[in-house]
Amino acid sequence: MTGPASTAVPDAQVAGELIRLVADGLARCGLEVRLSDPEDAAQLTIACEAGQCVLWVNDWGYAEWDYRPRSKDEADPGLTAGMALALLTGRAGEYECLPGGGERDGITFKGIVGRELTARGLDVGLAVYEDEAYFDVRAEIVVTVPGSEDGAEVRVADDGWLTWTRDYWGQTAAIVFEPEFCGWITNPSHVAASVVATITPALSCLCRVGRERSA
Repeated sequence: MTGPASTAVPDAQVAGELIRLVADGLARCGLEVRLSDPEDAAQLTIACEAGQCVLWVNDWGYAEWDYRPRSKDEADPGLTAGMALALLTGRAGEYECLPGGGERDGITFKGIVGRELTARGLDVGLAVYEDEAYFDVRAEIVVTVPGSEDGAEVRVADDGWLTWTRDYWGQTAAIVFEPEFCGWITNPSHVAASVVATITPALSCLCRVGRERSA
């Protein structure tokens, strides 16, 4: 799981404006954030004692947030399922596993998370990646909201790595074709506010868990 590739800045938009607006919004929520070097202005690191949190928001409205636990042993399927639910539906606070969800022998981490989210009404699929050089495979679950048209999804791997992505371009961009093709995000502040509102509940829970583990 990696951040989006760099692209040219859309016309009529200031380079790095979206990520800076997001950084300001997260800081106002009391989170400690750090923008990357100017060469990669789309990347933002968020301080979290429970693991590593990195957010990418490029000038074209593509947003991706990665969370990785400090170790595989600290990965919590109930917490991960609750984070996915909050990221996709805004229903924060539901972080407990369903009865018996984490006690089934032979089920992988992503399998437990997938069953939890299926029981909560989300669509869960499987993405399989083949490594033909070393004859191996790896897989992630892909979680979406049934009937949603915003394109948001959450992916979860067996090491507890969670990735949320959403592409705002198609819903928020203005595009003109004459006299030459150009496009831009019409309301960067609105997109930034949406990103902040989406990830803040999950981040708040992670920070609370990190403080409890460090106590």
